[in-house]
Amino acid sequence: MTRLAKPAEKGSEEFFVETGLDIFNGDRLALFATSFDPDTTDDVVVTTYDSETGRVIIDRELSYYHWGAPISTAAEFSGLDMRGEVALLTRNIVIDAHDIEDWGGQIVTSDTVEVHAEGTIERFGTTIMKNVEIFNCSQIDTFKAALRFESAATLHSSITDSSIHNG
Repeated sequence: MTRLAKPAEKGSEEFFVETGLDIFNGDRLALFATSFDPDTTDDVVVTTYDSETGRVIIDRELSYYHWGAPISTAAEFSGLDMRGEVALLTRNIVIDAHDIEDWGGQIVTSDTVEVHAEGTIERFGTTIMKNVEIFNCSQIDTFKAALRFESAATLHSSITDSSIHNG
């Protein structure tokens, strides 16, 4: 995740972010809304990133305006940085489901008890994910999200530096 270093104009095929990032040709980026309309997010593919200047050239024109500035606005807005956020959607591991009848797939972590003739077996779930992209998962019009925790109260789980989208 990074912030826009300058405003990104609607119709532009470039914008500026921080320097020295690990952004590569072919990476997908999301530029999140900076207006009152939450649906003004752009999803683009990087064709070039200059790590010395922070200039990103993309595969299409931006559909929306996104506000940016060279330094944080936190001092002016009680700790809130108002610059547009840019998220890297491409990750090292991609879980990419096929959409079949509005069903993409899901990852579920839970604790359970299995009852057998010999007795019971307790099983405890944990999920540790870092740098994972979960794409096109979940089930439409249900509470079955791409990533769920159901009765997983015993062990620690952690999801960091990951993106879950298009589900």
